[in-house]
Amino acid sequence: MTRRSVRSPVQDYLEKIVDACGGTAGEVAAYIPELAAADPDRFALALATVDGHVYAVGDADLRYSIQSISKPFTYALALSDLGQEAVDTHIDVEPSGEGFNRISLEAGTGRPRNPMINAGAITAASLVAGDDTEHRFERIRRWYSAFADRDLTLDETIHRSELATAHRNRAIAHMLREFDVLGDEPERALDLYVRQCSVAVDTRDLALMAATLANGGVHPRSGARLCSVDIVERTLSVMATCGMYDAAGDWVSAVGMPAKSGVSGGIVAVLPGQVGLAVFSPRLDVHGNSARGVTVLERMSHDMEMHLMHVGRSGRTAVRAAYPLQSLASRRRLSEEDRALLDSLDDAAMVYELHGDLLFAEAERVTRRVVDDAPELVVLDVRRVDEIGDVAAVTIWGLRALLREAGSEMVTVDPRGTLTDPDAGTDDEGARHADLDAAVRWCEDELLRRHGGGRPDPQRLVDEHPLLRDLSDEARPAVEALMDRVRHPEGGTVLEAGTTFAGVHLITEGRAVAEVVADDGAARVLVGLEVGTSFGELALGTDDVQETRVRAVTDLEVLRLSADAIDRLTVEAPEVALEVWRAMCRDGYRVADRALRAGITRG
Repeated sequence: MTRRSVRSPVQDYLEKIVDACGGTAGEVAAYIPELAAADPDRFALALATVDGHVYAVGDADLRYSIQSISKPFTYALALSDLGQEAVDTHIDVEPSGEGFNRISLEAGTGRPRNPMINAGAITAASLVAGDDTEHRFERIRRWYSAFADRDLTLDETIHRSELATAHRNRAIAHMLREFDVLGDEPERALDLYVRQCSVAVDTRDLALMAATLANGGVHPRSGARLCSVDIVERTLSVMATCGMYDAAGDWVSAVGMPAKSGVSGGIVAVLPGQVGLAVFSPRLDVHGNSARGVTVLERMSHDMEMHLMHVGRSGRTAVRAAYPLQSLASRRRLSEEDRALLDSLDDAAMVYELHGDLLFAEAERVTRRVVDDAPELVVLDVRRVDEIGDVAAVTIWGLRALLREAGSEMVTVDPRGTLTDPDAGTDDEGARHADLDAAVRWCEDELLRRHGGGRPDPQRLVDEHPLLRDLSDEARPAVEALMDRVRHPEGGTVLEAGTTFAGVHLITEGRAVAEVVADDGAARVLVGLEVGTSFGELALGTDDVQETRVRAVTDLEVLRLSADAIDRLTVEAPEVALEVWRAMCRDGYRVADRALRAGITRG
């Protein structure tokens, strides 16, 4: 089967939001010569999930210096080396309310207010374990590389340019030494700090680094635990309150994610348990944060319900099971040719069973799975889904729109109406089914229409039922002579649960359902029954007691071989009765085999 190319709705959204959040506000950092020469119109956005998938838009592979985005990662390394208590004696965690390069120390102790301002970051770098500056920097570089999942290098040009103009930071370093906050000589501490700021990264790197924090310190791709959950919590807390400097209050109110900016134009943001975000745009606002980056992340937080204070539960895995249609053929009767055609289409149609609550991260995993599989038809079973967030619903319906653009289609199994179709009442409304069997039948019909010329003739389906097809030329007329043609009105009960075996019923017109009724009177549909399908014979395996209620969904016509007729055959024509029993056994084995194969596939 030729795979269809389907775009991801997440990728589609990211590209649209970048176009919607343009602008030329702000200026590049002018106090570092190399940064002043940056192209102000370069832009990149990346989103990394906690299972390691990265979406990227724009110049995502462009390298630039990490600058102050390095601060939370160095702080986490210092915490790993010394422990929180020891680090706290050197660096406080209170917001300064001042610019990133202000001299802001705690009265009495001389501690920097937090590790996100330059005074705190210089101190944090000096606390990293190592024999000398080279050793400390090499440990820092390797630490960043582990978060990025590739070997990062120092940009020597940026290092030289920044070190030559680092007059304020040099003053801060000497002041810290004066208060005995630094354990190293000021020039060595400054050089180490400038080196860490000069490590070259791209926006994909930063998104993965943020996603590692979102994943509790475990790298989404390598699976390596880089730091403990306690250190991640501490680091994210400081990022949330101090990471955006004197704009931290506005940021946490509007965006609501721990974040850190850098004067090269980068910002990282972390939504714990779900995603890491990174944006790059060199023009800075008055706070030293990327102006366009702030706008984009504010918009994403709103659109994608990423604010930490947004109430909702998150599950790690939304896809409970995924399997091809052929592993779950419907109970309806099909010709051998049509069944062979459906089997040959392999996984042209896929069923995805979802469960739990769907927020953005869960919906993203679902859509990514569908896009990777690229089936022709998609059945989304949401019967086990408890709650669907607005952004998750938009993502799911965005997937359907992109599937349709590729010539595919998506239907839902949604008896409770959990997933509201935005196109309801229009020609674009999708098919919504009450049970999985009905959705599978829809897919079978659609595949036959697309690949086999349409649905089979109803009479042919009846003729090919084993109860008639497998009888000899002598036995079939005898059986047909004993079959009654019975009609039932829409909504009427054909068989009631708890009654004795009433015979084998073969549908010739209309549709029915088999259902069970709970103690509170609510009916649960087990399976849909269409033309060419038989029912009633299963009671022969349950002490002649009908276990389910069969109800006509439409006006229904059946051929009925009653229990009395079967008894007459057994007495008057035992050789014919034997053929009937053999035919019913063959059909029972076929149904059981299909159910077994479906169970193996779905398990």
